Amino acid sequence: MNSFYIYENWRATDKCVIHFADCRYCNFGKGTERGTKGEENGRWHGKFNSYKETLEFSISLGRKKVAPCKVCNPNII
Repeated sequence: MNSFYIYENWRATDKCVIHFADCRYCNFGKGTERGTKGEENGRWHGKFNSYKETLEFSISLGRKKVAPCKVCNPNII
């Protein structure tokens, strides 16, 4: 069963990106761990058990945009 995470970025793009947990950019909510500044620019949310639950939580955060990751395509299940 797939699980999902959200990266909420409020600094650069004011958006949420939804990832499969094993996406190379997500790494189970740890990100790439390269060039990170803690929670200065954004933060990870998760683990979520369904895409629908993840999408609803993303929308509740109130960012300008919510999108699936273009690498792991979590909306295609």
